[in-house]
Amino acid sequence: MKRTSNPWTGPIIAVSLVFLASGICDIHASEDELDWPRWRGPNGDGISAETDWNPKALAGGAKLLWKADLGGGYTTAAVRGDRLYTMGRKSVTNIVYCLDALTGKEIWRYSFESNTDPCSTPTIDGEYVYALNTDGILLCLRIKNGKLKWRKDLVNDLKTEKIPFGFSGSPIIEGDRIILNVNTSGIALDKNTGNLIWASAVHAGDINENGYHSTPVIYSQNGNRRALILGCTGLFLVELATGKTIWFYGRYHINYTPIADPIVNGNKVFISTSAFAINPQCVLLDISGNEPVAVWQNAGMRNETSTPVLVDEYLYGCDGVEGGYSLRCVNWKNGKVMWEKKMKMAALTAADGKLIFLEIDGTLHIAEATPSSYKEISSDNLLGGVRKLEQFWTPPVLSNGRIFCRDRNRFLFCVDVSK
Repeated sequence: MKRTSNPWTGPIIAVSLVFLASGICDIHASEDELDWPRWRGPNGDGISAETDWNPKALAGGAKLLWKADLGGGYTTAAVRGDRLYTMGRKSVTNIVYCLDALTGKEIWRYSFESNTDPCSTPTIDGEYVYALNTDGILLCLRIKNGKLKWRKDLVNDLKTEKIPFGFSGSPIIEGDRIILNVNTSGIALDKNTGNLIWASAVHAGDINENGYHSTPVIYSQNGNRRALILGCTGLFLVELATGKTIWFYGRYHINYTPIADPIVNGNKVFISTSAFAINPQCVLLDISGNEPVAVWQNAGMRNETSTPVLVDEYLYGCDGVEGGYSLRCVNWKNGKVMWEKKMKMAALTAADGKLIFLEIDGTLHIAEATPSSYKEISSDNLLGGVRKLEQFWTPPVLSNGRIFCRDRNRFLFCVDVSK
């Protein structure tokens, strides 16, 4: 996606963002449940199970525990216990980092050549961490010491297509497989070897000029594990075992750019076009039958760069296009906009009935997740209100009383929100 330190010479795309979801988790969370081992958290819904934290912690100024210089990138944090995994670019080198989550000190790094900023988030699974860069280099590294187990070049080794602006969806682990949003409707690799298990066809025609950047969403339907793959032509429901397409929903102009992940809740799924589409729209689909059926469709939640979160049957997310953003609350059942709050482009997560969101200028907010109105609890600008080069495009991560915030140009910030 990025060829220089200021990569966006074309339309703005903030990859590796995005949210799906189905609500607040059980409040009695174990320590493991407070980890954040992959893009959008343990359940892939952008929601933390954490309750023992202080939403008022930003009042009077955020308590910054540390910041780490990662170089360029849009990668957010994957956290297990006191270790954090992320990526960045310095000069012509991509780096997978393992940091001490308490201090920000580097434990190990794995470096390899690349002049593009990484966009996807590493995935922790067992004793390994899986990391994908925008060139399509997929790594399996030991979490203990960063030693390489295997490496695959998706384009050259596995003959996948190249994605305009680069590979940005995060790797998703399902059993012994890695599922990636690549080609028309995904590919599956053996997580132990990196060998290809199945692959969908490459696109017969031209891929839209902005590519496709959402992350696969895995869910169960009638006892079967399936994948929702939002590609550049529409939404695919895929059998995980074979890669076979069960159904396809295509209702968008070729130049729409899927960045936000699908959001699945029961027998419904929400998808949104990006701002680059002609007549940007969002739609809620009923997927209980053999084919998806639109329940409602409107322009209430047009997600340019981030996915909403779903809390208690209401969607919360950033709607709009460059120059006109707002945080909105939308009724899941009928698509009605309940309220909106004008602000800069923002990405968000949720925890314990609270919204945690980060504006592009580095302002971190905590607010109530309620459909009645926007109710802020606390906020602070991580840069002290001073305009700098830092731009915060990726969603914040809450794990074990700490919020991790990534700016695209250099730093990862760690903010204390413990009680």
